[in-house]
Amino acid sequence: MRRNISNSILLLLVLSVFIGCKAKRKVVADAPRAVKSTALNKLVAINKAALNYSTLAVKAKADLNLNGNTNDVTMNIRIRSGEAIWVSVTAIAGLEVARALITPDSIKVLNKLESTYTKKPFSYIYEFANEQIKFNTLEAIIAGNPIKEIVTERSELSIQDGQAVLSGMMESLIYDVRVNEMNKVIRTSLKDESAAQDLVVNYRDFISVQGQPIPHQVNIRSQAERKNVVIDLKYSRVELNQPVEMPFSVPKRFTVKN
Repeated sequence: MRRNISNSILLLLVLSVFIGCKAKRKVVADAPRAVKSTALNKLVAINKAALNYSTLAVKAKADLNLNGNTNDVTMNIRIRSGEAIWVSVTAIAGLEVARALITPDSIKVLNKLESTYTKKPFSYIYEFANEQIKFNTLEAIIAGNPIKEIVTERSELSIQDGQAVLSGMMESLIYDVRVNEMNKVIRTSLKDESAAQDLVVNYRDFISVQGQPIPHQVNIRSQAERKNVVIDLKYSRVELNQPVEMPFSVPKRFTVKN
């Protein structure tokens, strides 16, 4: 197990997940009334089909590739919607090698291989990503939900090969989101050419959990400057709306690392 595993965790959750807030153009609003009505109905359906949960717990087999360095691990991811994202990473032998806790205010990482503890403000993300990133964007990526700022009237809606496609531009961000017949996101592409940032997330193998379709395979491909990340996640267990523990304590022997 390579010692860059803590960086892999951070990159999994934050690297190149970038988003703007204001669009440069409005497409649907200028369309004919009938077309606009159809588009609005589709947007409502996409938002309505988003995974609805108070807590989400996922166990996944993960293949991490960071600039050619690979790790095969097991990841446990727990989310309290709008509050916290907790991640525990174990090696093949079952030894926990790292733990992370992300809130809207901070990012904390325990690297158990090096016995180090890192705490950063949430703004640490901006070293890797656009400064408009939000905590709920990370949730959406993990849960396979649409990014709220994209599923609006500002986006251009089209149908390609039976799939709904939401595309447009927000500030320097070019986006392309594809949705299947169940109104579930199957591909999210975000690109900021001026910042050399590119993120593509693919979702497949949807399985019903408590009556809601959830992707059980997630592929994340990210590029930011000279950092290249490929992450393949296969969810082996998914639980919704169950109590979740997020233990995070720093052993006395750990060294604080900036």
